[in-house]
Amino acid sequence: MFEPKLLVDEIQWIPVHQRRSHFGGPMPPRKPDVRLPALWLRRSGSELYLVNHSAETLHEVYASSTGFVTLDDTTSSWASQGVCYRDVPHNAAVKVDEYDDFYDLDYVLGMHIRLRSPSHPGLQLECIGDKGGIEEAVLLWCNGEVGKDARASCLPPATGETERDPQPGEG
Repeated sequence: MFEPKLLVDEIQWIPVHQRRSHFGGPMPPRKPDVRLPALWLRRSGSELYLVNHSAETLHEVYASSTGFVTLDDTTSSWASQGVCYRDVPHNAAVKVDEYDDFYDLDYVLGMHIRLRSPSHPGLQLECIGDKGGIEEAVLLWCNGEVGKDARASCLPPATGETERDPQPGEG
C-alpha cells in the first residue's frame, strides 16, 4: 500500500497535437482535438494520479487498481483494497496507484474509480490499461463524453442521500 498524496496545480493537460515526441522533436501533424478532459489518469514516474480538471470539487473519490496476468494457459486476476479521498478541489491530482517499473511489466493493470460530485451523485469509471500500467487515459471529457479507453456507469445515491436539488436556472 502507498501513502495518499494530493497535488494542486502540478499536473497540466497538454493537447496531443501540441506535445513533443520522446526524442524532443515535434509530433507528426494531426487534427487538433479542442476538447478538455474533466477527469483523467496521468502517470508521473512510478505514481499514477487521477486529475480533477472539472469545474467542481469532488466530494468523494474511491480508487482501486485491478489487473491480470497470464501464464501459459492460466490467468490470474486481482483487485486492490483501494484508497479514498474526500473534497478533491478543481485542478488537483490524487495518487491512486503506484507501479514497480520492473515487476509490473508482465501485468495488465487498470483502475476502478467511484466518485461523487455535485453533477455526478454516483459515477463509476473503469479503465483497463496496459501491460506495465496506465501512462495516460482520459476518463471523462468536459463535454460529458467518456474517454476511448474508459467505461462509465451511474451508481445509485449512497444510503441517506437524496437526488440533488435543482439549482436556480435549471429546469
